[in-house]
Amino acid sequence: MEDNQKMIFLKLLRQNSRKIKKEVFSLMNNEMFNNSQINLILHLNSDQGRPLNIISKIVQVQKSNLTTMVNSLEGIDVVKRERSSIDRRVIFLKLTDKGKQIKEKLNVEYEKNLSIILKDMTKEEIREAIRILEIIKDKIWG
Repeated sequence: MEDNQKMIFLKLLRQNSRKIKKEVFSLMNNEMFNNSQINLILHLNSDQGRPLNIISKIVQVQKSNLTTMVNSLEGIDVVKRERSSIDRRVIFLKLTDKGKQIKEKLNVEYEKNLSIILKDMTKEEIREAIRILEIIKDKIWG
């Protein structure tokens, strides 16, 4: 029974995570970017790039679709590609200055809309959720 409860917990965690992101993105109602592009921008670090293969896994987009998405964002000067100086086969994706400004605005909007979704939770419920998620994070990441 214990294993079944763990699986139920993990399933609920995954479902809620996906639904929260979907709800926040729908509230953002951003006319300039689609949800996948917003997700990509939010997952890029401001100062350092990330390899395209890692980004593909993080934002859960196939590499072929990621290339199209990056091309469009690169075309409007939001991101830029840079080859690794260590391994020329590796391409990093970085935010441009314009991309950093856009990410800042998206983060503010994301947090505002996340607050709307979680507004009915008590401080105690939020503290308990954080405590549980910290335990999971520590077990996963060490």
